[in-house]
Amino acid sequence: MNAISIVDAVHLSLAFLIVLCAVVLGWVQLGQRLMTVFIGLQVLVGIIYAAVLGGALKTVGGHIFEHILGALLAMAAYIAARRLGANTTSRTVPIVLAAIGLLLVLLTAYLGLKMYGRIA
Repeated sequence: MNAISIVDAVHLSLAFLIVLCAVVLGWVQLGQRLMTVFIGLQVLVGIIYAAVLGGALKTVGGHIFEHILGALLAMAAYIAARRLGANTTSRTVPIVLAAIGLLLVLLTAYLGLKMYGRIA
């Protein structure tokens, strides 16, 4: 196994963990905190993946920036949901932000799978 396939496997495995956690845990404060940590870790692994790919990164097209932006927006949605959940008595706004985070996680995962040809 070379470095690219190892980092690719880690990035893909962590992406599935993030999607699973977003569906199961993203609705409570502790889950939102975990989502922030997992998405941050995934962004770090993505940066390592981009560095390992180097010049071959051009082959994935211009969607890489949308992929990164989706991940960062999902992370921001979970951060905002956790903060508002701790500071307000209303549960509607944190739930809506968690749902937005879930949607962004799903769209980012789909875009990542599509970019690398794993789905049509």
